[in-house]
Amino acid sequence: MTEFVTFEAPGPGAWELDATHRGRRPLSPFVRDTLMREAEAGSKVLVERYGLPLEEIRAELVRGCLYFRPIGLGGGAKPKPPPPALIMKLVARLHPGLRRRNRTATQAWSEKRWRREVDHWFDHARGEIVAKNLEFQRVDVGVLDDADLLEQVHALLAHFGTQARMNVETHGGDLIPTGDFLAHCRRWGIADADSTALLRGSSPATIETAELLAPVAKAIASAGHVPTSVEAIRALDPHAAAAVDSWLDAHGWRLVTSDDIDKTTLAERPKLQLAALLAASDALPTTSLPDAARVQSQVPARDRALFDALLAEARYGMRQRDDNVGVRWNWSGGLLRRALLEAGRRLAADGRLERVDHVVELTPDELGPLLRSGTGPSAADVTARAGERDLIEAAHAPDMLGDPEPPPPIDALPPAMARATAALMAVMEAEGLTSQGAVGLLTGTGIGNATYRGAARVATSADDALDRLEPGDVLVAPFTGPSYNSILPILGALVVDAGGPMSHAAIVAREFSLPAVIGATGATTRIPDGALVEVDPVIGCIRIID
Repeated sequence: MTEFVTFEAPGPGAWELDATHRGRRPLSPFVRDTLMREAEAGSKVLVERYGLPLEEIRAELVRGCLYFRPIGLGGGAKPKPPPPALIMKLVARLHPGLRRRNRTATQAWSEKRWRREVDHWFDHARGEIVAKNLEFQRVDVGVLDDADLLEQVHALLAHFGTQARMNVETHGGDLIPTGDFLAHCRRWGIADADSTALLRGSSPATIETAELLAPVAKAIASAGHVPTSVEAIRALDPHAAAAVDSWLDAHGWRLVTSDDIDKTTLAERPKLQLAALLAASDALPTTSLPDAARVQSQVPARDRALFDALLAEARYGMRQRDDNVGVRWNWSGGLLRRALLEAGRRLAADGRLERVDHVVELTPDELGPLLRSGTGPSAADVTARAGERDLIEAAHAPDMLGDPEPPPPIDALPPAMARATAALMAVMEAEGLTSQGAVGLLTGTGIGNATYRGAARVATSADDALDRLEPGDVLVAPFTGPSYNSILPILGALVVDAGGPMSHAAIVAREFSLPAVIGATGATTRIPDGALVEVDPVIGCIRIID
């Protein structure tokens, strides 16, 4: 039936699918409107804060899939060919809005504005959001009456929306300095793979699970036997129990494989918890920063001090990248899912839903009447909605819709604005590069220098693949995000369909010294689940052994 699913551009211009946070699955109806509204609002703040020549990054749904299109400042929604460079120079220097943006960009570079965002996150915002998440988490939703449960759900939806907006709004804290470093390195002829390798050790949140679970590894080694449950691990010694509790408090109710609430959390997957605990190691990933001398030697002597300064700023920004989205988005989304599942259990018990997890197919306006009086869509109608989303996901929404739009001539922009634009373009390209590869081979960007063989565990939209993960397996997935961080210690290697050297998958592979091939187009459809595969990061190739 997928041949009957068509995707058309929601308006003029080029529209890009947001496939890096939830794959190609349509958004859950319960959060759809909230995420669109808050993503747009956050993007407006980001582009203005750094003096980018954009009005906004517009969000539209196509068959429920989220597509984005940058709208140029003062250019209107209708696409137009970029003017000649000379005209663009004049426009950029005479247009009042562009002049204001360039002053903003100049000031942002001068004061290193990204540092303010990173500092604010670690000094103030992070603690406040963690405290708020824990406050919601301590509520036993199972004992609330229906009215109080509905109130809790809507409070969590508002919290989720706010945190999603703030995550986008403050994303410049890591995007701008890392993009600026990449853009300069490209001009010096340095490959993205070499420049991004120098960012290893800069993202403490990526290896947080490994650090939290080090006492568990020691306790298991001392026990002399392999525990068969999470409770058995807790019983090994007080240090192990405290480590498990701290880990689950901070990560248990975070979304695992998606930024949408229709995918499960770690708290719902006891087998996955046990696998992660058994894979824990007291040999932690290195936190020392790589020596930059070899890469720096490729830079002209007159620019080497600049290279060092840009690398320091990129590393500074990287500190917040996984932490911000994990605490703000993945955790608040998991808590919203937790409350919704309680509502789903009550609706399923009354026959108003066929499955508990179908509750995410309702809109916020439908949940209350259905829970209170049964007024609203029938259980069959809601099941049909879930089936339609499955069908649309299987139809594989295109990466791009509409007519391509050439980028504005960056060199025609004033220097500060041009630098900000180049930084954003560089980091976005490095996050989503797609390798075309050779026919018959699965190839992409390799991370690491050691070949690895192991059983492939293909996790597309089937969450049960995660419950079947064994320590040492090769995870083959469409993408990864910070939501995956809790299960990374299990893996022997990583392969993803999409991404580039600045994608999350590449970042975690570097942090964990995990052999990986990133951007191996078609990996999830061409690699059989359970097959023995060889991941060769040196040449960026995956071979199916049997």
